[in-house]
Order: sequence, then structure tokens, then C-alpha cells
Amino acid sequence: MPWLPWILLPVVGALIGYATNWVAIRMLFHPRQRKLGMQGLLPRRQAELAATIGTVVSEDLIRIETLLEPLQNLDLEPHVAPILDKVIAKKVGDLQSIPLIGSMITPDRLSGLRDAVLREITAHRADIMSGVAKAAADHVDIAAIVEAKVAGLDLEDLERVVHKVARTEFRAIEWWGAILGLLIGLIQALILFALGQ
Repeated sequence: MPWLPWILLPVVGALIGYATNWVAIRMLFHPRQRKLGMQGLLPRRQAELAATIGTVVSEDLIRIETLLEPLQNLDLEPHVAPILDKVIAKKVGDLQSIPLIGSMITPDRLSGLRDAVLREITAHRADIMSGVAKAAADHVDIAAIVEAKVAGLDLEDLERVVHKVARTEFRAIEWWGAILGLLIGLIQALILFALGQ
């Protein structure tokens, strides 16, 4: 048997395997608009894909309770104290202009009031954070947010995101196509050799 089939069949098989997988990967994204009855998988099913990703993210990856868990140990005082100081300063100015009441408002009393309010807020931090978590759970829909983001992506941006995530896997698929094509070509050459061609 001449040597040409041993080279030609594996090389052609590798090229066909690589090219087929390369085209299949490109067809995930192209054509973006329906042409000749064909459209890329992601452009055609972007809305469905967005809904599925939103559901998976909200049910399996990120739950609102998980997001808010780090807040349970948050020290509220540094965040509340400046706001409390501003509110007290504004109201004190109004109250000090009232003749009898204004004379009873002293810096010591204000400081004591401020510290008492901060102590109460700190003492009830768990209840406050629990209320925040409940309100967030009632008003934040992670699935809807993710779905809207994915559905709102321009198709070029969606393609870029998918390539960023799966570039290595896409390359592996292309090369595995070449390897399988090469093996098929070798098997064909072996069959020809066995048949005496």
C-alpha cells in the first residue's frame, strides 16, 4: 500500500474535525440575525438563557440570605453616629431658639442623648439587621436582576462574556475535533491497508 493514504487521510480528517468544531462553536453566536432560516443559538435563545441563568444564580449560587449574612456582624455605630450628629445639630438649632426649652439644652445633655441612642441601636443591632434582611428578601429579586442583565446584554457583549468564561474549553473542543479526525483518518488508512487497497 502506498504511503499517501497514511498521510492524506489523517491530515484531511484532522482538518475536517478541527474545522467542524470551529464552525460549530462560531454557530453558537452567528449569524446574529436569522439568515436562510438559521440563527446562532445564543442570539435565538438569549431571553430563555437569561431566565435560566437568573433562576440558577438565585436558587443555586447566591441567595439573599447569603448576601446579607456578613451584615449580621456589622458595627452600626460608625455609620449611624455621623448621621445622628447631623440630625441632632439641626434639631438643636431649632429647639434652642425656643425661649424656655433652649436654656435646658446643654452640650452634656445632647452628648448623653446621642450616646443613649447609639447604645440602643447597638443593643438592637440583631433586630435591625433582621429587619433589613427581611425587607431585602421581600424587595430584592436576584433572579430578575440577573435575567435583566443577561437579556439586556448586546449580542457582541454576550459573546465576549461567554468567550471570557469558556475560551480554554472552546480551544480544547477544536483540538479534540482535530485529534478525533486524525484518528478516524488513521483508521480509514488501516481499513484500506487491510482490504489491500
